[in-house]
Parts: sequence; C-alpha cells; structure tokens
Amino acid sequence: MGLTHRHWSVQNGTLMPRLLRNALIALVLSVATYGADNTTAAFHTDPVEVWGGRFLITTICVGVVVLLFTLFKYGGATAGPVSWGLLAAGIVLVPMVATGLGTLLVFDRAEHVEFCASCHLTMQKFVNDMEDPKSESLAAVHFKNKYIPDNQCYVCHTSYGMFGTVEAKMSGMVDVYKYFTHTYPKVISMREPYPNHDCLKCHAESAKWLKEDVHMAVKDDLFADKAKCLDCHGADHPAHPESVRRVAAR
Repeated sequence: MGLTHRHWSVQNGTLMPRLLRNALIALVLSVATYGADNTTAAFHTDPVEVWGGRFLITTICVGVVVLLFTLFKYGGATAGPVSWGLLAAGIVLVPMVATGLGTLLVFDRAEHVEFCASCHLTMQKFVNDMEDPKSESLAAVHFKNKYIPDNQCYVCHTSYGMFGTVEAKMSGMVDVYKYFTHTYPKVISMREPYPNHDCLKCHAESAKWLKEDVHMAVKDDLFADKAKCLDCHGADHPAHPESVRRVAAR
C-alpha cells in the first residue's frame, strides 16, 4: 500500500509538471497564432475581436490547467479552502467567463459576410452575386464601390439603433434554426418589404443624395415610408437577381 502510494506520488510529482508545461506551450501557441492565418485581411481585422479571441483561448486553457492541478494535487478531494477555491474556479468561474465572452464573440462574428455565406444552401448565391464585379444588382453596386466597408449583409439588413440590432440577432437565430432543420422556403425572400429607413440611415445625409431634386420632392413620403426607394432604384438595380433566390436542393 505504502509502495503504491509512494509510486503514485513519484508519478504525480513528475507528471504534473509535464502536464502544466504542455498546457502552457499549447496556450502560447494558440494565442500567438490566433487570427494570424490571414495576413492579407490584417488591415480590416478588428483588434478587439482578435484579442478577445486570444483571451477566450487563454481563459479556457487556464481552466483546464486549474482542473488538472486540483485533480493531481488533491486527488479530486476538497480538503480545505484552497482546494475548494480551485475547484470552484475550474468548474464554475472559468466556464462562466468563457461562456459570456464566447457569446459576445459569436454575436460579433455573426455580423461578418463570411458567416452569412456559411449557410451555403441559402445564402451563398446571394453573397456570390454581391461580390461579383460584373453584377449590377443593388447589393453588388454597394459592395464594389465600398459604400459599406465591411459587414455589408449585416449593415444593410439591420435597422438603426439598439432595437434594430436586437431584432436582427433574433431574426438571425430564427434563420439559423430554419437552416439546420431544413424548414427554410425553396425561394428566399424578405419577410416584409425592405424598409426605407434602412436605406436612409446612410443615404439621407449624403451630399449626393441631397443634391437630387427628385429626392427632395418626395423626401417626406420617403421618410414616412409611403414611397419606396426600390420603386425607382429597383428597376435598374434590383437588390439581387431572381436567379439567386431559388435555393439548392435540400
């Protein structure tokens, strides 16, 4: 019994430093390489997102190290306040921090065009049309002229203010559910007509828009949503061609 316990203690004394060392190496490598795989897009990279992701990875690694330490140091027992504190940090505090931060990062990533295109059966053709330099759709015209520098899908389909953001997130969760349950329609269309204020939140104060007499003539009707921006602009530049709306076979 004593030999077995001593043998375990010796193994514990050599194994624990190796585990901690390997966890530390993995942590350093993950932090150093996170977000560094696409140097071409580094100019457009949000440093908060990059460092938030690194902090999330660090937090998860710290949680793993703490749990391993309590397992090998105390054998899973809670003999005193230190072991209780480490156990609580490993199974409660660290997961709570990681979950909260991870949720924020996911919500931020959900605003990226790449995230929209990840639903490839429904959205990929819309994104392809938008990024096509030969397309004359309204989305493509905005994209190739960089009227919106990034997150183009999210910016155009989100209303102004906090409630617009909340509404967009809730609608996005519904879309994700329909996508993975394959309950989306065969022909993709807007839930309701595109609201003017989603256009006017950017265009209404631009010099190009203000100098057009026709805009000034119908300004009140546009802001009241009685006349639609797409009534005029949709004829030559539809939001997307009809050909992209029919989704691939489920």
